Amino acid sequence: MSHAAKASLLLFFLTLCGAATFLTHYVREHKTAPAPRELFTVVNDQLTALRAEDYSSAYRHAASGVQQKFTLPQFETMVRRTYAGMTQARRIEFGSVAVQGSSALVQVYFFDEHGTVRTFLYSLTSEGNGWKIGGVEEL
Repeated sequence: MSHAAKASLLLFFLTLCGAATFLTHYVREHKTAPAPRELFTVVNDQLTALRAEDYSSAYRHAASGVQQKFTLPQFETMVRRTYAGMTQARRIEFGSVAVQGSSALVQVYFFDEHGTVRTFLYSLTSEGNGWKIGGVEEL
């Protein structure tokens, strides 16, 4: 193969890679943001599973990064130690929602039996099979 043909082929592949990168970025930034209700449902479904001590179902709502970091037994132990108060809340309310591409933040208020409020920030990630919970932080 001649030097010119090799250079042309290389240029073609570089152009193709650049176009693919641009298109991927464009689609991620311009896809329709989910309705807040869709995000609330994911959080609510995981909380329902946790309250029922169905850690396997709750684990399925965790983002792939969480599942790579924690096995199911480790996830259960972490939730029991760190987030027990959340599962015992009398009432929850959803606050603000911020979506940026394939990431979302949802503010959630947990009320105990005395009316005391604890606020948590859920970070969610859009994965191939829907929105998943990537982290929970008390504010």
